[in-house]
Amino acid sequence: MRRPLPLVLSALTALVAALAGASVATASGHAAITITKNSDFQSCACVTSGSGSASSPYVIGPWAISAPSGGSTGWAVKVDNSNGGVTAFFTVTGISANYNDTVPTDPIIWLVGVHQATTVSSISANGDGTGLELDASSNITVDNMNFNKMTGHAAFFNGASNINMSNSKWKATQDGVAPHQADGLYALNSSYLNIGGVPACPKSTACNTFDYDTGWGIYLQNSTHVNIEHASANADDTGGYIFDNSSFVDLGNSTGEASGAICITLNGQKVFTGYRSDMQGGLFLINGSSNNTIHDDAFAADTGVSIGNGGNGFFINPCTNQNEPFTAEARAGSGNSFVNDCYASNTFGLPPNPCK
Repeated sequence: MRRPLPLVLSALTALVAALAGASVATASGHAAITITKNSDFQSCACVTSGSGSASSPYVIGPWAISAPSGGSTGWAVKVDNSNGGVTAFFTVTGISANYNDTVPTDPIIWLVGVHQATTVSSISANGDGTGLELDASSNITVDNMNFNKMTGHAAFFNGASNINMSNSKWKATQDGVAPHQADGLYALNSSYLNIGGVPACPKSTACNTFDYDTGWGIYLQNSTHVNIEHASANADDTGGYIFDNSSFVDLGNSTGEASGAICITLNGQKVFTGYRSDMQGGLFLINGSSNNTIHDDAFAADTGVSIGNGGNGFFINPCTNQNEPFTAEARAGSGNSFVNDCYASNTFGLPPNPCK
């Protein structure tokens, strides 16, 4: 049974409800959109305003996308600047995926090699693949996203930088998958990410929620200079926040909880939700993660570890009620600090400070 953290404010529930109710019901239908060069903005019949300049970017949307790019699989909107053909400024807004594509790696919104200042906002999908994918892209503002029960990552950043995220719900709930296929956010080789902590965020309540993800809420791998502020990563089956060989991460005024995997029946077999991992808890720092600041946060875990230095060394299997041996990941590096945090337990040798 998942249990909410005591410190999560009722305003968080209101935020999630508001995001879940967001829609673009007034949007007209449109086929999937692919932009690889500037002339595509004129030929796609998808631009509703703007001239493509910095002061008047092309506006793609609002549109209700009727099918993915490949008919049954693919993307809803892709802007691919890998060949340098997209130099115009643009925004993507008001896109809803009105189709069923459960391939985990199929993104709703996909930006490749985009570096001009771009805003992606008011996007919604339910039960499709990956929500937002940013590959080798930068200077992206992301706001008011509503991804629910995605079968892949709610967000996947690969080599992304200077990304601002606000006022969004990121939920991935695929069962029986391998690690890094169903995270709220998986950021790989990325830097200068603001996950909250931007002017568009509320001042005292959750700005981005990664709640009830089957995998990890936020997983940062080989990433640096990340600010996570007023985030909620609660009741994840695997873990709330994982810093993997990542540094200069500031995690503040946030909550994280992991109640552990759940045993379910899938295709007639008893299987556990989440990943087979020894990182079941609120926060784990592994593989030399260093110089990170964790402050003013609340962590809880029914599994017993809220803040972990490396992995536990065992996997808690709810279908067998046994702790199964697991090769633990390498421990954190130096320079990590914990200030004004509460937690059920920790493996960093910190003094007891349970959440009230």
